[in-house]
Amino acid sequence: MTFESVLYIIGLVLVSLYLLTGFDDFIWDIITLFRRKRYRRQRLDPHQLDTVPPKLLAVAIAAWHEDNVLGAVIENVIASVHYPKSMYHIFLGVYPNDDATMAVAAELEAKFPNVHRVVNELPGPTSKAQNINYVIRQIRDFEQEHGWQFASLTIHDSEDVIHSYELKVTNYLLEKYEAMQFPVFPILPMPRFRNFFKTITTGTYADEFAENHFSTMVSRYNSGAFVPSAGTGFALSRATIESFGDEDVLPRDSLTEDYRLSLTLFERGIQMYYVLERVPRITNDNKLKWDFIATRSIFPNTFKTATKQKTRWILGITMQSFKFRDIFQTKGLRLVGRYSLYKDLKAKVGNLLVFVGYPVLIYFLVSLFVPLPVIYPIYSVSWYLCVVVTIMMIERQLFRGVSIYNVYGMRSVFFACLFPPIIPLRLVWGNIINMVATFKAYKQKILGQNTNKKANKKAEKQAAKGNAAKAPAKKKLAWDKTEHTFLEKSVLKRYHRNMGDVLLEKGFVTPEQLAEALREAAKKEQPIGSYLLGEGLITEEQLLLALSHVKHIQFLTSSDLVCYHPQQFASVFDEALLRSLLSIPVMKTPTGYVIAFCESSPNDAQTTLRNAYGITVSAVFASRTAIENGLEVMYSPQKEPVSPSLAVTLALQNAINYEQAIIVHNYADTQEEETLLQYMGLQPHKKG
Repeated sequence: MTFESVLYIIGLVLVSLYLLTGFDDFIWDIITLFRRKRYRRQRLDPHQLDTVPPKLLAVAIAAWHEDNVLGAVIENVIASVHYPKSMYHIFLGVYPNDDATMAVAAELEAKFPNVHRVVNELPGPTSKAQNINYVIRQIRDFEQEHGWQFASLTIHDSEDVIHSYELKVTNYLLEKYEAMQFPVFPILPMPRFRNFFKTITTGTYADEFAENHFSTMVSRYNSGAFVPSAGTGFALSRATIESFGDEDVLPRDSLTEDYRLSLTLFERGIQMYYVLERVPRITNDNKLKWDFIATRSIFPNTFKTATKQKTRWILGITMQSFKFRDIFQTKGLRLVGRYSLYKDLKAKVGNLLVFVGYPVLIYFLVSLFVPLPVIYPIYSVSWYLCVVVTIMMIERQLFRGVSIYNVYGMRSVFFACLFPPIIPLRLVWGNIINMVATFKAYKQKILGQNTNKKANKKAEKQAAKGNAAKAPAKKKLAWDKTEHTFLEKSVLKRYHRNMGDVLLEKGFVTPEQLAEALREAAKKEQPIGSYLLGEGLITEEQLLLALSHVKHIQFLTSSDLVCYHPQQFASVFDEALLRSLLSIPVMKTPTGYVIAFCESSPNDAQTTLRNAYGITVSAVFASRTAIENGLEVMYSPQKEPVSPSLAVTLALQNAINYEQAIIVHNYADTQEEETLLQYMGLQPHKKG
């Protein structure tokens, strides 16, 4: 056989493999075009989010050697999330042999009432699954201790930038879905020529996640296929967790416990709902932007860290979670569900094709300029197959470009798909990373991974010296975590929601009205809220409601505040002072009082009351009309005293806090207080 014949066979086999592994993706993309519109029609209305009373939500974060990021991450969550602080609790899973992370978690627990440190029963590192499973058991103990019930558990990583509206959307969607996954988009520096090679590895993550989480996941959900969890930003309802009974929720021995869990749920008939939703916001240059409700994270930026992380993903998903025969033997799966498993499994083969494909490509490019034997003779079978594969490749790049454009913008499309054209560098680099990671995954699958290297080395040295020593620890798969970094506070502010964003979300103003108001308010050096109120574009109630979200302060919706029984405080506070400050006490706390203020209250009203009575003042908002009506009730001898409501009574007994009592009152016109308390998880449901 001649060299040319061998070359031709190599080229034919290679292009055939590319065709076989990629043709189904091509067909899938075509189907996606016809299903996308239907999905967009299902988008939720952000104006409806607050119609559902907030339920108690739990957030779990596993942390091993995360002392450099954990504090900043949690403080950012507390500062940015638009969900009542008393209605979500963060549980930090740490290890007894990780003193630095333990100390940070203890500081956070002392600083924030809704943050709790959970010290693992085992020394670390175990696995992320074991960590979260232990946290879940401790959450159950927490519920029994407080008489509460969390409606869901959301799992996040210790370096996540959690979207301000994620918990609010979770609370809303729990009415309909048992499990849900929010998109995950890597944080990518503004792409420029000067930082192209510095950020090329992170860029490959951005490209892949944009394509998967903007397009592929939507297609899978729409088709009724298996929707895998991304490992972070996914929520499980209480019913889903309880369905596991005393068993572990997350498979303890899996490197990709999230994927295996979502597959288990899928086999049980529970499909992970994929939450691709956007909310409007105004950028610093007064332009309207639709922002995805997604988890943002900093991903690895070096070849070594990227291959390390992707080795774990490939090993866990394609070699550990299921086998090829499971595609056919798993009961209860539709054809599209089996196909989705095949798509995931074929990665461990497709990733390796570049090992031969890129040398062949280089040879082909060189042959265009140097007289070499032709690998794809014109009009031969392999040549026609090359044409088909080239068309498929261009189509794939077009689909990826559309996804990147929607997530990151046109500048990122250029550097990801067009620099240079046909064979973009970022795509090539990403394929090389995936290839190396796949080789490493095969190696670890065959040889195993030593999880106790120091102990093994010590044992080997002792054995070499003739000392008795235990045999090295058995090699097994383990949590090979990625080192994390986090953003500066100045950068994190970009992900926070301001007054204008909240007004847009609630539909109080249009984007055009807000953009014009921002320009005019800037000219007059006036706060945007005051300008909109002065121009009659919003009401005082709308302003205070928006302000309550920005400042994380409750707004009292009642028009007279009589439900708070203000008469009980008449002998404590001076009437003239309260009327001059346009403020009214509504509840008593162990250390002071909860006092309502309005837009017209003096800026120093809270300080004045604190100094005058030597008390701690917890501020809430109410309309001026509500405060004035409340003061009339408070100091009117003709008014009959009203007994405290159930929510206020529970607050006085420290069974719930004042914020939770206010939330109950704000929704009291929809259902009875006792029913609301049970719905929100603040009182256990009565049996029988």
